[in-house]
Formats: sequence, structure tokens, C-alpha cells
Amino acid sequence: MTVWGALGIGVSLGIGAGVTPGPLLGLVIAETLRNGWRGGVSVALAPLLGDLFVIACCLLLLAQLPPVFFALLSFWGGFYVLFLGWETLQTVPAAAVPTAESTRNILQSLRKGLTVNLLNPHPYLFWLTVGGPLVMQSYTQSAFGAIVAFLSGFYGCLVGSKVLLSFLVHSGRAWLQGRGYRIALQLSGVLLFLLGGMLIREALRTLGVWESTIFASSPAPFCFVS
Repeated sequence: MTVWGALGIGVSLGIGAGVTPGPLLGLVIAETLRNGWRGGVSVALAPLLGDLFVIACCLLLLAQLPPVFFALLSFWGGFYVLFLGWETLQTVPAAAVPTAESTRNILQSLRKGLTVNLLNPHPYLFWLTVGGPLVMQSYTQSAFGAIVAFLSGFYGCLVGSKVLLSFLVHSGRAWLQGRGYRIALQLSGVLLFLLGGMLIREALRTLGVWESTIFASSPAPFCFVS
């Protein structure tokens, strides 16, 4: 694999992962509305930290674990996202646009982002089936530059797209006044509820509990890695 080829693959996968609806994307929107762009960017940066653990697990351990592991991870991750949705719905803003964010709020946003990233099974599946083999292939070919190019392109677009979304949401927040701001918060909470339910549904389907022929016969509405 050439350096440019690896970069192109990384950019393509990163853009797809960054803009596809998922728990982390929903949390970026919610935290931006609650804590401003710093809160949203903190969540967007979570994969840079959390995926170090994910990649290590995929390369060293996850290939030996049964599929039920991913189902259980998705199940508990879904409930955590449901909790974040409930927390967002309970938020009562004191003003249309909150004042300067505190360091505590930023750290809380980062903690939430890391938790969602680690409990979301899709990064594990991605690195086990796509990212891991690409890195291992480049490693066996002694193509260190290809590995760097792939990781740079992938995370640059994955994180960059979420950071851009956070700034867009933050700039639009200035146009929201009173009731509009509360409605935006409520919509982001509902989005997190839907995404949490999706994770739980996927877990139940993997465990053989979800027997609905409607959902079993149709593809999942979202395919996301973060």
C-alpha cells in the first residue's frame, strides 16, 4: 500500500465515520448546545484518546473474544446514551446563550465523550474488520509511512468533521432565543434517546432476543463507527 493510497483510504473512511449519525455525533450536538463550542470540541476529540485503547484491544485481544462481547458492549452503551438523552432533556438553560464555560464543564464533556466512545461497539468492529487489517498489512510490508498516512487521514477527517459541526451548532445557537434554544436542547435529547435505543436493539438482535420480522428483514438505518 502506497502512502497516498493509504491517505486516500483514511480520508474516505474518516469522512464517512465523522458525518454518519451515531452516539458520539449526537453527544457533540448536545454538549455544544449545553456548554458551547468547547464542550462540543471536547467530545469530538474523545476518539483521539479513547481509540488508543480500542486499537490496542483489537490488535491484541478482541480477535479471541466471542461475538456476545460486542452485544453486551452495545447493550450497556445504549443505556448510557439513553441516560445522556434524559440528562439533556432535563437541562433548563438560564439564558438563550449560556455564559463562559467552566473547566469543570469541559472536563465533564470530555468524560462523557470517552465513555460513549468506549461503550460503542462500532469502533471495535471497525478496527477489528477494517482498520486493524489495513494497519497490519502495512506493518508486514514495513510501510510505516502508509500507517501514519492512514491514521492521519482517518482521524483528521473523523475528528475534524465533528469539530466543524460543533462550531456550526455553536454559531447557530446565537440565533436561538428563549423557547427556540430549549426546543433545540430537547431535540438533541430525543436524538440521543433514538441512538441509545438503536444500540440496545442491535445488542438484542445479536443475542437473538429481537425477533421482529420488520426490523430483521430491513437493514439498520444507520451504520456508524462513532
